[in-house]
Amino acid sequence: MKRPADLSPGSVAFLAAVATGGVGVVGAASGSWRFGATLIGAALLFGSLARFLLPDRMSGLLRVRRKAFDVLWMAALGSGIVVLAVLVPEGV
Repeated sequence: MKRPADLSPGSVAFLAAVATGGVGVVGAASGSWRFGATLIGAALLFGSLARFLLPDRMSGLLRVRRKAFDVLWMAALGSGIVVLAVLVPEGV
């Protein structure tokens, strides 16, 4: 069994992104949807940046497909979610 010291930097980045996304889901479910959506988008942007910076052998669970696809897809989703959280009017 792996100890926490044996985790790759990509696995640590993945866990940080998932934890941030989870806090965002809880925030959105508790009524602060704009804050929650912003955190979810930020988690995706963080995952995209981590996938971009880390080499393939160290990327852990952030590696799904080729690096370009992973980075562009997570960045597009994260940016889109943050932009929607900012642009949607308050009364909706």
